Formats: sequence, structure tokens, C-alpha cells
Amino acid sequence: MRSSVVLILGLGLSTVLTAQTPEKPNMVDTPTVKVLTGLTVPQFEQEMQHFVQAIGVGCGACHVGRGNFASDDNPRKLKARQMIEMTKALNKQFFGSYVAADGESILGRVTCYTCHQGDVKPKTAP
Repeated sequence: MRSSVVLILGLGLSTVLTAQTPEKPNMVDTPTVKVLTGLTVPQFEQEMQHFVQAIGVGCGACHVGRGNFASDDNPRKLKARQMIEMTKALNKQFFGSYVAADGESILGRVTCYTCHQGDVKPKTAP
């Protein structure tokens, strides 16, 4: 039996989840998630933490506020989506067979950290 449940995650993120059998863990299922689709809640939370570490900023850099993660009012959130799409495309083209190990970004070999290395502004080539 499938039913929708609203769950407040530890990070303050409000997400609609679909209750599923133990073989299929709770998946992030909300129209506000546009590019990180098909992830379980723990995978999604872990990916958000990868972004924080890779770019060296907190959640407020892309999100309007802790109570409003769904808002697209911050232009940095839209830029982040574009960058995630670029990263996904690079990984698909050049590292299609790569499988991330536990704790690694599910985006693939190329991640935000590849260019940003803990800084908002991407590093330039020497």
C-alpha cells in the first residue's frame, strides 16, 4: 500500500516522501527537486552535504531560508542546478560506467569539488 507522508528531515528540509516496502527505501518525491531525482532520502541528504563541503558554504548560500528550501527565489540555486546538470553530463559522457563507492558523491567522478575545492569561486588552471 502506498501513501504519502510529510517528513521534516534533520536539516529542516520539508519533503514529500512515498512510503514503500523495505526493499524500496523512501525516495525523495517532490516537484521542487528538479535535478537530483531518483535518490533515497539519505542519498539526497548526503549529496547536499557534499555540496556544502565542495563549495565551502552553508545551506543559505543557495536556499532562501531554513523554512523554505523549495523556493527558487535565490538565483544561486538556479545556477547550482545548471552546474549539477553540467556535472551529470560530463560524468555520463566520460565516466558512464563509474559506480560511486559508499560515502562518495552519486554524481560521479567529476563533482563540485573537482573545480571548487572548498571555495565558492571555481579554481582556475595554473
